Amino acid sequence: MPTVTLKDVAQHAGVSHQTVSNVLNGHPHIRPATKERVLASIAALDYFPNQAAKALREARITTVCCVFYGHNPEDISDPYRNLVQSAFIAEAQAHGYSITTAFVNDDTGLTTLRQRFLQREFGGAVIVSTILTPDQAQIFQAWKMPVVLFDHALPSTMNVTADYPEGMATLVRHHATQGRRQLALIIPEEDLGSTSIRRREGFLQTCAQIDIEGIVVNGTWSYDSGYRVMQTLWTSDRRPDAVLGGNDRIGAGALRAAHDLGLSVPGDVAVSGFDDFEFAQFTTPSLTTIHIPHGDMARQAVRGLISLIDGTVPESRVFMLSLIVRESA
Repeated sequence: MPTVTLKDVAQHAGVSHQTVSNVLNGHPHIRPATKERVLASIAALDYFPNQAAKALREARITTVCCVFYGHNPEDISDPYRNLVQSAFIAEAQAHGYSITTAFVNDDTGLTTLRQRFLQREFGGAVIVSTILTPDQAQIFQAWKMPVVLFDHALPSTMNVTADYPEGMATLVRHHATQGRRQLALIIPEEDLGSTSIRRREGFLQTCAQIDIEGIVVNGTWSYDSGYRVMQTLWTSDRRPDAVLGGNDRIGAGALRAAHDLGLSVPGDVAVSGFDDFEFAQFTTPSLTTIHIPHGDMARQAVRGLISLIDGTVPESRVFMLSLIVRESA
């Protein structure tokens, strides 16, 4: 298939090649209708300017993008998003970079993101997503855009993640040493992201290895889900003696439900979370959980991205997790 050139784009859009160049370089005096027509031609012809990599080296773009793929931009209460985003910003600034943020949930969002990269608004991206598939990751690679995956492991793409199976195994073993024999994990079963899958696998495998009962109960990543599922569990025939939240929000919801049910925690039932967000130490009782070094992971991701932009290919990194024992378990 012949290479699409800048002149091909100009002919397709009915403009001069200089106009196309001005659009790509973000010239401020291009009429909106002309710019829209040129960008449509770039997308239709799948044009990628060969000079982009050279421009990155010679002009040195000092902005990187934090892309939340599949996240709800209106969920500003999400402690995970707020924590990692602030760490991205701080680390980028420490290296002389600024951060721009994008939320991508569909093909239109991908098109807009690519246009921004082609126009050199940023030099690379940290992709924050638990649902990104290998095929979707290859889209970014085809753009020749430096990319680091955060909290999601995929082959052939530099990524920063954590040892979730071992973290969950540590939590299960902790409950077992406290004499708990019927464990229930509340987590989204339909979530096919590597983070969720590896937490579920770590839970089930460890329960089987130490010969205790472990069931997975479907929920969402929310406080409300932990509350509702905990109430359902306690009215069922198979009451667990320990409830594990797939994250701290679920665990906090389960704690509140236990309180409303008149249960003693950890007397009647132990409750734990997973993440160690700041609020976990202020619940009543305080929440036993697994500490994930989100800040360190975010900083590592930004450093890895800057290395990619500078032409060095860093190795992927898996962070170890630790048990934080508090009052609830």
